[in-house]
This record gives sequence, structure tokens and C-alpha cells, in this order.
Amino acid sequence: MRMVAGQSINVTWRFIRTLLAGGMALALVGCTGLYQQQVPDSSGLQSAGLAVSVQVSTSKAPLWLQQAVEEEYPQTVSLRHYLHQHPELGNQEYATQAYIADFLRAQGIEVVKGTAHAPTAVIGILNPGKGNAIGLRADIDALPIKENTGLDYASKAKGMFFGKEADVSHMCGHDAHMAMLLSAARIMAQHREAIPRSVIFVFQPAEEGDSLENPYDRAVPKLSGARALVEDGVLERYGIKQMFGIHVMARQPAGKLLIASGPALNSVDAFRIRINGRQAHGAMPWSGVDATLTAAALVQNLQQIVSRNIDLTRGMGVITVGRLQAGSTSNVMAGSAELEGTIRSNDPEIRKVLLRRIPEVAEHTALAAGANAQTRILEIYPVTINDPGLAGSLVGALQSFGLEAEQSDWNPGASEDFSFFAQQVPSVFMFLGVDAPGAVNTANNHSDKFVISDEALKAGVSAHLCAALGQW
Repeated sequence: MRMVAGQSINVTWRFIRTLLAGGMALALVGCTGLYQQQVPDSSGLQSAGLAVSVQVSTSKAPLWLQQAVEEEYPQTVSLRHYLHQHPELGNQEYATQAYIADFLRAQGIEVVKGTAHAPTAVIGILNPGKGNAIGLRADIDALPIKENTGLDYASKAKGMFFGKEADVSHMCGHDAHMAMLLSAARIMAQHREAIPRSVIFVFQPAEEGDSLENPYDRAVPKLSGARALVEDGVLERYGIKQMFGIHVMARQPAGKLLIASGPALNSVDAFRIRINGRQAHGAMPWSGVDATLTAAALVQNLQQIVSRNIDLTRGMGVITVGRLQAGSTSNVMAGSAELEGTIRSNDPEIRKVLLRRIPEVAEHTALAAGANAQTRILEIYPVTINDPGLAGSLVGALQSFGLEAEQSDWNPGASEDFSFFAQQVPSVFMFLGVDAPGAVNTANNHSDKFVISDEALKAGVSAHLCAALGQW
């Protein structure tokens, strides 16, 4: 309530209801998030010499937040463009680590560099004594892709991928993830007294996987990425109660936030199958065992796992053979063949069926042809599942902050190791659209032409702030 003399008084909804019950009328004016109306004399206030205007904020965002995000925006863009030009592959992000650590220290944020199995990670701790900690996660690694965007800040970096030189670029948007969280960290540090909890900034390496060793060359999978941080006890050490993360996505409008209630992204696993037949002259196939024909039959039989073995009322499953190699010349029947592929599902039980049935189908398809099959399964990331209650609360909070956010069942089909955090504590993984206005059929993440509208970064910074300020 604002009086003629200029004094401001906070007005609660209970008091407004009381005014309404007394016959006073309130009218919505404009779309600025404030209700304003001169209150008539039905209560006798005006007869007491007071002209009254009621102002009720419909946003839970503190008054400083929007201005802080706007003022920080040029720095957010600068951070992203710098990081975009200096990408590093998984578990080799030492320059990126140093940059992040120096930035956080400059804001007065406590920094821990690396854990036992994630040496390039950075952990930032704000308000360490307040408790009720949340974790805000950004992944920091890049991809072995040559960028072809034509941007004036395009990556020209090179790196080593499984021991061979490769072009390196941020074609999945991790540069944006880092920039948004760094800017949010700076704003929180400037307003640390207003942040009601401890906030743990988790800058995680190797979301795209380890770039040092091919996992098929190891007898035991290497601990890496989010799983390494979980196994190294980061959640327990810093008392993290909930985890939040953001991923930028093509083919969604810049600034739009989509949040799933339940499964948000699919699991991902991989397989390599070697078929051992018996080589023979191409004109005398009866004298050998055709590994090519066996492999072709196996490609078809693997698809029948999805159509005949999984309960499609629970969710979906995908088995894709991406590589099939057999033979060396046209008149020799191949004695061996090798297949590699990917496995995806949005349901943990369906994932179990796929992982169990692939080796069985491979073995018996080979036996039926007189060959044998050796199958290697790499279990990579589980299904990313948002906590339904936390997701619903976050959508409401984001909307109250004036952000374009909605609960959505949109699943882009990809996979994420944020899932390991979500297995341990209630978590929410948000999708942030990055398409510029009017953009059509834009290049997807992991394309060499993937681009981000910088305007989207404001929503990402605000979403991190919302998570830190929320009552979870």
C-alpha cells in the first residue's frame, strides 16, 4: 500500500482479500507484474485524508535480479565466446579448469580443483556455512568435431582424441553452460546475503566421455564424468540436497525452458559384436561359414528385440547398428565381421531387457549359421529422470520469475551423465532453447553447424539464480 506521503507498505494477499470483502475493487493494469488501482472511499480511508494505491508483485524474483542479469549479460556473452574459442576434450580440460577456478576465486568463492577420478573438475562453494546446499552443474568438455559455423569466434583448436590429432569444438553448447553458470556465480557472490543456502557450483569434465582411452580397449570401464564425481563423494562432502542442470537445445525458441516430470533423457549404452565364421572362396560358399550373411541376419534380428521383447507401454527402446565391417575383396567369402552400435531407452526396465537380450540374440543368430559371436556391452549412462515434485515446483518458480518455462514431455532422444546425480538426490535437468527468432530447421547439437543465440543466455543465468533462491 502506498500513501500520499510516499510511505510504502507491503500488501499481502490476505489483506487484499479483506479489502475486496469490504467492497473495494482492484483492476489489473498493464503486464508489468504489478497490480495497481486507486481504492475508493468505501472503507472511509479517503475521508481520513489518505489516497491509497495497492501494489502487489506477482513475481517472487528479488528486485535486484533482473537488473543484475541484464548488467551481467555482456560479460556472459564474452565468457561464452572466449570459452567457445578454447575448447578441450574430456579429461584434458586443464586450461578450462584454470580459467574457471581463477574466475570463481576473483568473486570470493571458495574453489576446489579436481577429485580423485575427475582431476579436471572445479568445485565452487558459496555460503559454506548456511547449509541446505544445492548443486548447480555445468559440463566443460568439447567434442572432436571440426566447426563449420562461419562465426568470427569459431574454434580452430586441435586436440588429441584416443591418441590421434583431431579438430575440437563446442558443438554441444558446453561453452554456454559454463558461461551461464559463471555469470550466475558472480551475481550470487555479489548478493550472497540474499542467497538463503549454500550453493555448490559443479563444473564437471568429460560429459561426452573420456578422450584419452577408447573404452573398448579397457577390460574395466574407466571412472569418468559425473559418475566419477558421485563415486568420489562430492554430493556427500558438500551436503548437496538437490542438483540442477541446464542443457541448451537447438530447435527450441531462444530463452524457452522445458522441464520434464520424470524421464527427461534416454539411457545410452554401446555394443561391439564380433562374428567368427570360416573364410572360403566366393564361388564355393558351402566350404565355409559366411560371416557377412550372419552379420546381416543379426542386424535384422536385433531390431526384433525392440518390436517383440520390450513392453512398449512403458516407454521406448532403440538399437542402431552404426558400423558393420566384413571382408576384404569381392571373390572371398568373409570369415569374420564386426558390428558396433548404440542402445537407447527412456525406461530403466526396458534398458535391462535390451542389455540382456542383445548378447543372447547375437549368440544364437551366429550359432544358427554355424558361426560364433563375441559380444562386448559398454554400460554408459542411465536414464536421466527428473524428480516430479521438484520439477513441478521449479516450473512454478521459474514462471513466477517471469521466465518462459513449461512442464514438457519433450525428449530430444539424447543422453546425459547428469543421470548419475539424479540417481542419488532429487534433481532437475532443464532444456533451454537457443534458436534465434525466425530460425527454421536449425542444425542440431553435435552438428558442425550448431549455433546458439546469445539472447538465450539470460534465461539460463536467471534459471540458476531461481534454483538457488527457491524454497526446496
